[in-house]
Order: sequence, then C-alpha cells, then structure tokens
Amino acid sequence: MQKLLNLIKKYSYLLLFLILETVAVILLANGSYFQQSRIHNFNRNLSGFIYSRVGNAREYLSLKKVNEALVLENRTLRNRLEVFSRMIDTASVGKKTREDYTYFYVPARVVHSSVFKQYNFLTLNRGKKHGVFKDMGVVSDQGLVGIVLESSKNYSTVIPVINRNFRLSAKIKSNNYAGIIVWEGDSPVLASLQEIPYHVSLHKGDTIVTSGFSAIFPEGIPVGTIESFTLEKGNFYDITIRLFTTFQNLFHVNVIRNYYREEQKQLERNITG
Repeated sequence: MQKLLNLIKKYSYLLLFLILETVAVILLANGSYFQQSRIHNFNRNLSGFIYSRVGNAREYLSLKKVNEALVLENRTLRNRLEVFSRMIDTASVGKKTREDYTYFYVPARVVHSSVFKQYNFLTLNRGKKHGVFKDMGVVSDQGLVGIVLESSKNYSTVIPVINRNFRLSAKIKSNNYAGIIVWEGDSPVLASLQEIPYHVSLHKGDTIVTSGFSAIFPEGIPVGTIESFTLEKGNFYDITIRLFTTFQNLFHVNVIRNYYREEQKQLERNITG
C-alpha cells in the first residue's frame, strides 16, 4: 500500500495534468455542436482504422469461403452478361452516358460488424471521398444489407436489417403485395414482414424483395424467404422471413448511389408540403 502511495505521489503532477486534460476535452466536446462534430468525426476515422486492421485478420481466416462465394458470383454474372450481350445492340452500348443509368454501385469492405446486439451496426472502408453518403442503400451478393447512417472522409457506418431501428418497404415477389420489413431482435437470420392483409395468398418459401417504393433501393433486391406465417393480429399476417444475407461472415458489399434520388425526394417534399 505504501508503495502505491509513493507511486501516486511521485507522478501526482502527471496524473493531475491528465485529469484536467480529460475534463477540458469533455467540456469542449459538450460546449458546441461544431466541436462535437469534429470529435465524432475523428472517433469515426480512428475506430474505422482500427476496425480495418481487425477486419483484415477476420477476412484472412475466411478466405476459402469468400473465394468460393466470389467464384459462384462471377459465374452467375458471366452467364447474365452472355444473355444480355445477345439482347443488346452492341453498337449503341458505347454511346451510353451517366444519364442512361439510375444506380451506380460502389464496392466496399466490412471492417467491423456487430451481430448479436439489439442495435447492430456495420463499418465500411468507404466514405465521402468515395462517394458514400447518408441514406444510401447497401447490398451484398446475397441480397439486402442495410442503409448508410453516417459517413466520414474514408469510412461509413451502416444500419443493417438486423437493427431494431431498421424499416424498409418490401414485397412478395409472386404477387407484388408490399409490406414493411422490421427486425425484432430475436435472431440475426430472421426478420418480420408486416402489414400484409389476411386475404393475400402466402406460401412457405415465397421470395421477398425490395419494393422500389423508396429512393434508396431499386426494385427487386433479394431480402429473404417466408419461413412461417400466422394470422394472429387482426386483419394482418404475422410473417417470419429467413434473410438471404448471412451477417456473421459478411465482408464484401456494394453501396448503391441513386443519381436521381435528390430529384425524387424534392418532388415528394413539394407534394407533401
């Protein structure tokens, strides 16, 4: 005990300095919105840098599975390209401009993720420098992932489907009836589809896709399949969905940029007042 007291006495000035510096930083952070923003932005960049190093190790341990998935994806894309090549007049392809496309995909890597919390988040190694901004959609080769919450210069955070705050319009592919995808915090592989009326014909295994009713995602992004359903809440089904995306080993994603998003949102704001 005496040695501890002597040690504290020896470094008392240094300890006092550190305590005062900590108090000063806290007061500065709480004193103005500008300082809070700067500090939060610094923390996001710092945590993103650390997470990227940890993510490298995680990704290395899963290289075999990742490579197998990439091989399957490349095979599928090549098959689709072959089909499209026969349908498109190749003479006109070179004349396409940005105005001919609505969506652009920015590849990114997941450098940090939480899966078993109630409010899970992902961190991506792409930010404003790469054209990634708030409210952009995120998908993987498996399907729907989430929506960008915030971005700094080099990193961005994402609210995935497995976050209790997540909400998105989705529809049953076979009949186009639309509802709302929500996550109730039970399992990272299951979600719920709400607001589907009881008169709609449902089958286990029906595919759920994005409806395209928002400016975030295009129509038809795979979400999952119907795992089970019951009629226990009045006139609407209680539908459980098995998600296509496996968040436990998710590394590679694409951020969706809608070139016409602002135009659409502005028009909708004008209508709603």
